[in-house]
Amino acid sequence: MAQPAYPAEDVLSLAMDLGKSMIRCGAEINRVEETVVRICRAYGMQQTEVFSIVSLIVATTRDPDGREATRSRRIYSYATNFMQLEKLNALSRRLCASPVDPASVREELDTINRDPVKLHPTACIGYILGASAFTVFFGGSWKDALAAAPIAVILWLIGSLVKVHGMSKLFVTALSSATAGFLALGFVRLGLADNAGMIMVGDIMLIIPGLMLIHSVREMLCGDLMSGLLRLLESLILALAIACGFAVPILILG
Repeated sequence: MAQPAYPAEDVLSLAMDLGKSMIRCGAEINRVEETVVRICRAYGMQQTEVFSIVSLIVATTRDPDGREATRSRRIYSYATNFMQLEKLNALSRRLCASPVDPASVREELDTINRDPVKLHPTACIGYILGASAFTVFFGGSWKDALAAAPIAVILWLIGSLVKVHGMSKLFVTALSSATAGFLALGFVRLGLADNAGMIMVGDIMLIIPGLMLIHSVREMLCGDLMSGLLRLLESLILALAIACGFAVPILILG
């Protein structure tokens, strides 16, 4: 077997940093582990073992001479960013096809990680249409649908704090729910809407952790039971935060 051109420590560090960035963008756990293994294999490593959950990656690789290297990466927060994830996937595929000096890839990886989160107005439009449509779907009037629209804009702005400033997802979810509840009850008391419950239902659909729940089920079906259970538990905690957030204005304002 041909000797690797680069030290195992440098190769594994690069692969781990790329895997950490992928998890922070919302990548699936099995895809992250596969990426780390493929990169190490492309650089001539003989065997690579990876264990990953949503908050931690641990990997060990061994070169043909039997020397081993172990690295770990801690992930403190993550969000869905498919544009950045696509850039990371393209970089990993290029490294697997044509390995280069790990040091020369650092600058490109850092550039991708520093790419600022952009707030797209089209997402705000989607929030407005989604909240209004769900309000009507569940039995609300056209006045309720119109009232749900500005609340959806506020929810979009609050939700952007998670991506831009990395705030606690649990706190932001509870804050979004409470804000939506107070505004819905306020619209009804001002005579601008008919049913606060329908407005709440329409807006609550925007913050339900549906994508996280889908990820958890898929990972459990793929054999990543621990990661899937952690995502499932997180989605249930977020659902509880949503319920508590809406309960506060209902208890205060009735």
